[in-house]
Amino acid sequence: MDRRRFIVHASSLAAAAPVCVGWDATTFAAEPKPTDYPIAIFGKVFQEHSFDQLAEVLEITNADGVEATIRAGGHIDPSKGDYGSQLEKMVAALAKRSKRLLIAATDINEAIAENRILLSALRDNGVKYYRMGYYKYRSGIPLVDQVHEFAVKANALAALNRELGMVGLYQNHAGKDYVGSLLWDLVFVMEGVPVEDMGVALDLRHLRAEIGVSFPTVVNAIRPHLRSVYLKDTQRTGADGQTLNEVPLGEGMVTRELFRNVWKSVDPVPLSVHVEYHGQKPYAPGNDRVVIEANKKDVATLRSWMA
Repeated sequence: MDRRRFIVHASSLAAAAPVCVGWDATTFAAEPKPTDYPIAIFGKVFQEHSFDQLAEVLEITNADGVEATIRAGGHIDPSKGDYGSQLEKMVAALAKRSKRLLIAATDINEAIAENRILLSALRDNGVKYYRMGYYKYRSGIPLVDQVHEFAVKANALAALNRELGMVGLYQNHAGKDYVGSLLWDLVFVMEGVPVEDMGVALDLRHLRAEIGVSFPTVVNAIRPHLRSVYLKDTQRTGADGQTLNEVPLGEGMVTRELFRNVWKSVDPVPLSVHVEYHGQKPYAPGNDRVVIEANKKDVATLRSWMA
């Protein structure tokens, strides 16, 4: 889509946005089967663990696999040595306990040669889904121009995904600089991108943290581009009600109703549980019991919501 058509399309879609706030029931798919949606836990807090120790954590938490950090500073850093052999070792260690590397959390957000190589290595190790690196706004440049730029990059990366048989997941993230924090911009970034090749991993915590009572309307807008669901929770506290306090899944603004509404619009794909109420820094093996139990608790909550 060229810039002029993009702006016209954006204006017409915004004008046509529904005034009322409510779930768009006409988009619901058939009742999903829980067994078609494996559950990953985000492995950032466990990236100091050996691959065998990570597999043991997955077994304890009753997760089906991991969303592993395959990025700069991650559990496997693509800039350091032969990451292909490291991927093989991780996948093999997980397989010994019938666990999988379900999603790779990467820095990939454009179709360049080094990303092709990493995506090929992931594919060759049985990994189909990867979380993309974020697009971020830059000051001094019109936002519409930047959204158009990101849409061009997304379309090119989606084409590479199609060629390699991969699926990119773009997670909406809270924060003023993040493309997708309010989701409307992601509607335009993903315009024309086949959801089979790239889609939105809807983070329900960030959705509720960033958007007020109109969040169902925004969910309806992004629904055609939904590809996965990310689960974590927060609540508003403080005298002004604006302080965010991270809490276990189901104890804040993220509800079973919200999850099931979104889940019914997502084809079978891994889901990911992120535990942030004990911090996000890696835990050393042996000092990780509290975060293991937290992941176990949130995985159990998600399974109960899927039942």
